[in-house]
Amino acid sequence: MRVQLSAAITALLVVSSTAAATDPGTVKFDIVREKRSPGSINLFKHRHRHRLAKRATGVSNTVQQILDNYDYLYYANVSVGTPGQNLRLQIDTGSSDIWVQSGENRFCQESSNPCNETGIFEPQDSSTYSEISDNFYIAYGDGSYARGDYAYDTFDIGGAAVKNLTIAVATDANTTEGIMGIGYPSNEAVVSAYGSSYQYKNLPDLLVEQRFIQSRAYSLWLNDLEASTGSILFGGVDHAKYSGNLVELPIDLYTGESQPSEFFVTLDGVGYTNADGSRNEMVSNMGEPVLLDCGTSFNYLPDGAFRAIANALSASYSARLDYYVQSCTVTSVNASIDFYFGGVTIKVPLREILYPAVTSSGRQLTFSNGQPVCLLTVASNSDLGVSILGDTFLRSAYVVYDLDNNVISLAQTVFNETKSDIVAIGTGSTAIPGATLASSNARLTLSTSAPTSAFGAEVSATDSSAISSPLPVTASGSGSATTETVSRTSSSPSFSSSSVSTSGVAGSDGNGSARVLLGLCVAITVAFVCGWVTFGL
Repeated sequence: MRVQLSAAITALLVVSSTAAATDPGTVKFDIVREKRSPGSINLFKHRHRHRLAKRATGVSNTVQQILDNYDYLYYANVSVGTPGQNLRLQIDTGSSDIWVQSGENRFCQESSNPCNETGIFEPQDSSTYSEISDNFYIAYGDGSYARGDYAYDTFDIGGAAVKNLTIAVATDANTTEGIMGIGYPSNEAVVSAYGSSYQYKNLPDLLVEQRFIQSRAYSLWLNDLEASTGSILFGGVDHAKYSGNLVELPIDLYTGESQPSEFFVTLDGVGYTNADGSRNEMVSNMGEPVLLDCGTSFNYLPDGAFRAIANALSASYSARLDYYVQSCTVTSVNASIDFYFGGVTIKVPLREILYPAVTSSGRQLTFSNGQPVCLLTVASNSDLGVSILGDTFLRSAYVVYDLDNNVISLAQTVFNETKSDIVAIGTGSTAIPGATLASSNARLTLSTSAPTSAFGAEVSATDSSAISSPLPVTASGSGSATTETVSRTSSSPSFSSSSVSTSGVAGSDGNGSARVLLGLCVAITVAFVCGWVTFGL
């Protein structure tokens, strides 16, 4: 009942948290990803649980911790309750609630024990657990949901034991993944359901209130696809993890908002850089708000920008796979797809924006000429209503989310950097150390209405004619395999060591649909594919 929830949230708002640190510092969450063999990425869910590795930053006012990267999503191993119960939660900058799996969830009670790897929280085993209400409900863009109880408990991450943090315990969910949302409190599920008066203090709030950090700000360094470590650093910036300038961009607003609720910044254009260093701006004057969301695997852009990227890569549409595809041999070329923001360009290497298509048994899909199939990790945003830059973009960027000043700072990442140069983020309008203002510093306003189909940006890479020369796709390895036709311009990749061809044309998607690959959807989509194509498994 709403009355019950109102009373519960009112109690939540007046709880006074006990300070756990006398001097604010940083909190670091390291990212440890499962090491895969070079050039081989399995789109199915094969996880091996890694225990949390906590590291001291050596700098006061910061908290840092390792995150696990499984199946293109990033996780933190945390401890909840007293004594602590170890859980694995997906990091999500696109939401703001923390929720964990309960043993009462029927989904976790199946004979296959699907929640074993992520962990189950048992409230009765925690002496610091205090239930608030039973009105939690949240749903995500991939169709997953969770419902259950709001509660207070101790939450330990990166060595910071946060007291009386509001979490939710899912008694019903259709996913094994608990979520650690670290966005604005105004984006909490209870706010969208009941209004801003029900907003509560979430993890970034309490890290400041309990003096672990000075500002509601954190830095995200996902590192590259094959890296073993990366990190999220609350309350600090690691200057060793990026190159060039850290450029500060205003966070865009929705119509009627006085303060942002989600992490949208303005994308100005898209281009590419060749191996010889020459550059080509394919799409300019976009003025497109894009959500920087580490809870989304792929990228979703307006049709003009998406097709320009597909053209530059000479990628073509596979109706069976429901992806645009290109030979993985292209990823060996030292070229990049470039994303232009006000005063900063983020270059995404081809090896990061093209993913090998691998079956659940580890077999690489190949074209009939034997070349391995890679999936283009950029799709149309036409079904979403918003543009999103997910992990395949964010791995190439060093990102500082500043919730206090409503800005995001971007710089080109330095992959696999083992050194650290951590500086704490202070307070005030110039809190981010080393950040400079963007050359275009205007904050856009997002419409809450449905997007129009027209794309007004200037597109210099244009469509011309249909792709020909269909090539069958097979699965390498032993066993029989049926084939499926993929349209390609030729049997050889369009990228060379010195140039990029923009004369190729992205094949047309017959229904114009784009899959939303948030969370489990990566596995689900390819699972459907394997229902259509027999790989002799």
